[in-house]
Amino acid sequence: MPIGSIAVFDEGVFNGSIEYDALVEGVKLTSREREMEYTFDIERKAEKVYVILNIERKKFLEPKWRLWLNEFSLTKEFRPNIEVDSGNTIISSIIYDITPIVKQGKNVFSIVYKGLDSITVDSVGHIIFYPVREFETRYQLYAGSLLLKPKESVEFTCYGECYIIAKNPSKDTKVNIGTSEVTGDNEVADIKIEKEGNVSIIFSAPENFKNYGRIYSFYSLKYKVPTIDIKAEAIVRDGYVEIKLVNNSEIDLDKVLANLFLNSISINFKSFNNINKGQIIEYKIPLNNSKGNLNLRVVGIKAGYRKIFDINVLNR
Repeated sequence: MPIGSIAVFDEGVFNGSIEYDALVEGVKLTSREREMEYTFDIERKAEKVYVILNIERKKFLEPKWRLWLNEFSLTKEFRPNIEVDSGNTIISSIIYDITPIVKQGKNVFSIVYKGLDSITVDSVGHIIFYPVREFETRYQLYAGSLLLKPKESVEFTCYGECYIIAKNPSKDTKVNIGTSEVTGDNEVADIKIEKEGNVSIIFSAPENFKNYGRIYSFYSLKYKVPTIDIKAEAIVRDGYVEIKLVNNSEIDLDKVLANLFLNSISINFKSFNNINKGQIIEYKIPLNNSKGNLNLRVVGIKAGYRKIFDINVLNR
C-alpha cells in the first residue's frame, strides 16, 4: 500500500473554465537564501483561486516563515493540510484559498523564510476558476503527498485532460505516468495527459531501494466549450511574411497569440486582445534576408482555456 495521502479538495461541475500551472524546480530556502516568488496573472474576474505548496523538511523542524500575496501578509503560521513521514524527512502539502485577496493582472506570491535549517519547496502552483456562461467544466482536484514503494502503482480516473505533479528520487529510478516518465535525480515534473479513462502511475526502482516515488497533485477535467477556430494564413512574399488571422469561433475571444518561428526559434511574437467573432487581423513581418523553415503558432484564448493551431508558412 502507498504511504501518505492524496485527497480531493474540490470537485464538481463549473460553468466556466479552470486554469492551472505550477513551478516545479525544487527551490531550497536557507538562512542565506530566504526568499522566493511565484508570479501568476489573473486575466479577468475569477470565482475561485487556490495556491498549493509542497514542502520537504527535516524531522522535528518547525519552519518559520511569512507568506505574502502582493502587499498582503497571508500568514506567518505553518499549517499543513496533509503531512507524510517519509522516514528521513517530513513532506507537507498546503492549500490556500486566496480568492478574496487576489487582483486582476499580475499577482506575486512570496515566501520569506526565517529558519536556520533549510527547507525545499518542491512545487508551488495555482488554480483559477473563470466563470464563462458558454463553458461547462467537470473537475476533480487532488493534492497531498502519496509515496510509492518500488514497483508499487496507483490509478486515477482522467475525465479527458489530467495534470500530474510527481517527484523521482534518483537517477536509478523513474516514475512512470501513462506513457510519460520522470527520470532525473530528485526531479520534480508536471505532466499533462489527454485521455478518458484510468491513468496508472508506477514507481520503477530496485526492490531494495530505500526512497519513494511521490505524487503531489492530480487534476482531472473535462470541458464542454463552444468551437474555437482561427483560420490562419502565412505567406512569404517580397521579403515579408504576410499573416492573416480570422476568428471563425462561435464566441468572442479574450486574446489571440501569434508566434512566428524560424528554424524552431521565435523571431516575432504578437498578442491581440478582445477579438470578436468574425474579426480579421492582418499584418506583415520583415524577414531581413533570413532563411530556413518558417512556422506559425496561433493560440486562441477564452477565460484561460487555450486552443492551439500550428501553421506552415507558404512561399510565393
